[in-house]
Amino acid sequence: MSTTPTGPYEALKHARLCVDDLMWTFRAAGGMWREVAATQLLLEKAWPRVQFQEFTPSEETEHGADWLWWWVDSDDTCYGILVQAKNLKIAGAHRYTVDFGYKTKNDDRLQISKLIMSADAWKVPAAYMLYCGDTRYRSRLECDRTHPDGNLCRDRDRAGVAAVSALVAQTAVGLYGPQSGVAAFHDAVPVEDIASPDGLDAPIVPLAHGLSGDLERFLRDPQRGSRRVAKEMLRPVQRIRDGQFAGAAVMGRASQVDGALFQDVPSDLGHFTVPYLAHVLRGLRTEVPSYVRDVLEGRTPPPWVTERLGGIVVITDADAPSLALSAPLSEGTPQGPLPAYPEDDASDVPGTAA
Repeated sequence: MSTTPTGPYEALKHARLCVDDLMWTFRAAGGMWREVAATQLLLEKAWPRVQFQEFTPSEETEHGADWLWWWVDSDDTCYGILVQAKNLKIAGAHRYTVDFGYKTKNDDRLQISKLIMSADAWKVPAAYMLYCGDTRYRSRLECDRTHPDGNLCRDRDRAGVAAVSALVAQTAVGLYGPQSGVAAFHDAVPVEDIASPDGLDAPIVPLAHGLSGDLERFLRDPQRGSRRVAKEMLRPVQRIRDGQFAGAAVMGRASQVDGALFQDVPSDLGHFTVPYLAHVLRGLRTEVPSYVRDVLEGRTPPPWVTERLGGIVVITDADAPSLALSAPLSEGTPQGPLPAYPEDDASDVPGTAA
């Protein structure tokens, strides 16, 4: 009997396996497939447990961004990231690359710089979704670092679809050049694990001094759902910050967006291009943006959203327990009464002052 995943993490695992298989098929045939196709397959296989709407953006070249991903908890706490999709490409016998240094025609700016700028407009952090294939695809990948579980990068069996902060990728470009793709992949978190409630996450100890009590507890204590997504996106950024020779003894407070869960955030910069704590944590909100509710309730978001994005992904019940793959196949999206249409929230509009 056909089955469908009953939880968001099982749905993403099922979808990731499909993406991994297709990447290997293309590789075996001597080809490579495009990131757009990878995203479409991932979301098709994760639906209806993972909801999404795809748009036809008119400004993708300018903004260098594809999709907004939002994790939404049962209490409406949520976390959003602006995502650019990238393939881990095989460029030689043992060389794997990600084209973080990509530039569009007649534009000298790196796409990664435009992604971070565009994330500023949406008031969320910038990130990459890396399509990296399965262990067969990565069998010749060489990385001189090991993970806490002792596995080499090429042996990470759930990392075929993984998310990483654009700040990590930007740092990798500066430090590793052509090897930046492997360095960023090492720090990427499998998307099916990023908010999984299974297991406990380790504390983060930032160099920034004078943390507020709620922020200090967030970094110290285990988290679930959207809070855990934010914490796991921050973890490799903080690890890089720990290795930088830049003081953090005295600092002011970074301005945060209205509705951010943490308003009192140090402006520690390190060697990043933006205050890293404020950048990563600004996507953690106390209320769901109106355009995300549009997706949840089956409406098309307004043009100021659809004309700037490839689409929106919404993972609901991000804080729910993980469940087994045992439920019967669902026919379409569960039906039910829709809440009243919300008022347009001007603060959600990119470029609008908070």
